Amino acid sequence: MGLVLVTDASERAALAVIRSLGKKGIRVLAADTAGVNAGFLSRYCAHRVTYPSPIENKERFVESLLRLVKSVDLELLIPVTDFTMIPILERKGEFEHHVKVAAPSCEVAMKAYDKFQTVNIARRCRIPHPKTFLIDDVKTLREIADELNYPAVIKPRMKVFWKNGKAFSMKVTSINYAYDKEDLRIKYEKLVNRLRGIIPSDFFIIQEFVEGVGYGVEVLMNCSKVMALFMHKRLHEYPVSGGASTLRVSVYDRRLLEYSVKLLREMRWQGVAMVEFRVDEENGALNLIEVNGRFWGSLPLAIAAGVDFPYLLYRCFVKREDFTPPSYRLGVKQRWFIPGELLWLFSSLTATDSWFASIKDFITSSSAPDDIAALDDIAPLAGALWTSITLLFDVLKGRRSLAGEVLKVSSEAL
Repeated sequence: MGLVLVTDASERAALAVIRSLGKKGIRVLAADTAGVNAGFLSRYCAHRVTYPSPIENKERFVESLLRLVKSVDLELLIPVTDFTMIPILERKGEFEHHVKVAAPSCEVAMKAYDKFQTVNIARRCRIPHPKTFLIDDVKTLREIADELNYPAVIKPRMKVFWKNGKAFSMKVTSINYAYDKEDLRIKYEKLVNRLRGIIPSDFFIIQEFVEGVGYGVEVLMNCSKVMALFMHKRLHEYPVSGGASTLRVSVYDRRLLEYSVKLLREMRWQGVAMVEFRVDEENGALNLIEVNGRFWGSLPLAIAAGVDFPYLLYRCFVKREDFTPPSYRLGVKQRWFIPGELLWLFSSLTATDSWFASIKDFITSSSAPDDIAALDDIAPLAGALWTSITLLFDVLKGRRSLAGEVLKVSSEAL
């Protein structure tokens, strides 16, 4: 039996993949830029390797990984984050001379990676979504400003983008929200000036803000067939304006499932993806937010509830098996404590007057199992703590924002 190569071993999702496959007796080769991380310290990690940072030099990263897959007997390559997946998919043909890549083609992946493409596909499929405009300059912005209901959100079309081989990332935070036409112009210009010389002119879309609670629909697709599915409701997220879930619960909603499958089939998706919605729980209105075409941070919840996505993916891509989607338990909760829930608590205390409610909510959710801490595999917790410390230093040095954006721009990237 060959190895399964899992990238981004410091990520929660990667740790969940490593544990899932390792528990099934599948040997895992974990890879990352850092020599100390949660995935490397897992008892289920058979081998470890470091590669050059795809953030600092995309080409060097790809060449290093290509040399690795040529020299090792691999069954499957699972890219875990956008930072590694997009560079790999751009040269997927070269990789698949040596190993199967657990992701769709680059052309298909871009339909999810590029939010404007996603919206256009949703429009064709008649899937509810926020009113959206593509903006390429201030003049275009002024032309559509009267057509919007406020608040409006200024969103990057892509969370991660490269300039001269260096990666940058942007998340939606308070600076991305505009509350009237003038506020929209000021904040748009501020964002453009911040990234001038790095982003193309049509990098931003403007969407009307939609009320609601975040829901995620996770699906494994194989040749248009649903092989596995799972849904969760976000109870806490960071940033609180819309970000990764730090506490969530397993749920089921037929409408969300039907819309998600319809969208992914239209995209001709192959592999795993998470389709995100906002649902107004007072009137039932829902809106598509985005599609993440890779494993998601809350993956441990799906596994705990009964849907072992990494192993099912392995069965699809390597064993080429056909099977019925497994059922899962509803009402299962899980949280991401360090640093996710701590950041959520900090942001909740500073963003609301009801600090007592935030503290009470934080304490009552403490009984939920953690994404990383596990009695049968305790060492990854130390790796996660180390990663959190290094990220904190990046924040202090201005390389990243507290929300996790990659901000540092070297002179070579301009």
